[in-house]
Amino acid sequence: MIIKIQEYFQFIPNWYRNREVQALVLQYYFVLRSVLRAKPCLRPCLTRCRHCRIFFLTHPRNAGRKDLGCPFGCKAEHSKRCSTHRSVEYYRTEEGKGKKRIQNSKRGNGAAKAGMANRQEDAAPNQRSIGKGIVSYLQIVVGMIEGRRMRRSEILEMAARVLRQHSMERRRRIDYVLQYLNERAP
Repeated sequence: MIIKIQEYFQFIPNWYRNREVQALVLQYYFVLRSVLRAKPCLRPCLTRCRHCRIFFLTHPRNAGRKDLGCPFGCKAEHSKRCSTHRSVEYYRTEEGKGKKRIQNSKRGNGAAKAGMANRQEDAAPNQRSIGKGIVSYLQIVVGMIEGRRMRRSEILEMAARVLRQHSMERRRRIDYVLQYLNERAP
């Protein structure tokens, strides 16, 4: 579900309230609330993204912080924008202009292009479709819920199983959840 939500990510406030992703986010919140009911010790780890304001669980050492970005994309996008800003500032200096000249002069030969091709071949297909940030987030959250350290390979195996699974349902999952809640109202 988290992986599906990430596919709809946009770096704008309230991106998760768009019609296409709203049902998935309702389901995500339903699961989040049920996890917090089952594990009340995780309540301090619940936080909001500083940019889009969606709720998510964070590592216990970050509990209480208000400056965190969500794992759906705000964290990565903010980091990318800060990196671009630093690069622009650096390449405006005299030292940076010299380095940029050297880098641009290397573009003509094929060595740089071959290096890029090798790096793309080395990436695992699962990591390309899921995203590094989501894998790290799932590693932390599943580890907190299960009460043990999760290996990255375990998370990738679980995600591969979930992504490979084909659903037999004809309705959206949130419709099943809402029907279940309506039939068994508290």
